[in-house]
Amino acid sequence: MVDIIIVGFGGHGKSVADCIERTKEYKIVGYTDIKPVSSEYNYLGTDDVLQYYFEKGIRYVAIGIGYMGKERIRERLYEKLKAIGYTLPVIKDPTSIISNSAFIGEGTFIGKGAIINANSSVGKMVIINTRAVVEHECIVDDYSHISVATVLCGNVNVGKYAFVGANSVVIQGRTISENTIVPAGTTIR
Repeated sequence: MVDIIIVGFGGHGKSVADCIERTKEYKIVGYTDIKPVSSEYNYLGTDDVLQYYFEKGIRYVAIGIGYMGKERIRERLYEKLKAIGYTLPVIKDPTSIISNSAFIGEGTFIGKGAIINANSSVGKMVIINTRAVVEHECIVDDYSHISVATVLCGNVNVGKYAFVGANSVVIQGRTISENTIVPAGTTIR
């Protein structure tokens, strides 16, 4: 197993950790955050220690900060981590289903039971949450979040930094613009 650090350890960080544990591909060395939280994992310190751990030989990190207004924080962290030299792997739960013809960008999180279908493209640092469906030929741009049990029907385009709320449905061929928030339970026709 390869060592990995989780950067940020709130609720989303715990989901990321659970998926990492389930894949058995990585060993979680610990997490960074502004302060320690109740966790089975080691608190390594604030993000200021990330350079130190890179120099000690750890090359992989996963960002555990969710979306909810923090998409720009996620982007700044991604850029900081890449500047240090870290690799941000795709973290996908073993129960997710991803088409062989789908593209998934660096640092993306794919939760339990999520489906990404044929010829879809998911950018970097995207969150595809539990039971979300990204149907054929969809494009989900960088730093976006597709919430729990959301359905993107075929050929949907989701712009950069967009948030599509839980249990939403976006009918085929529609576009969600950059920086848009789609409220939970919405149907975009």
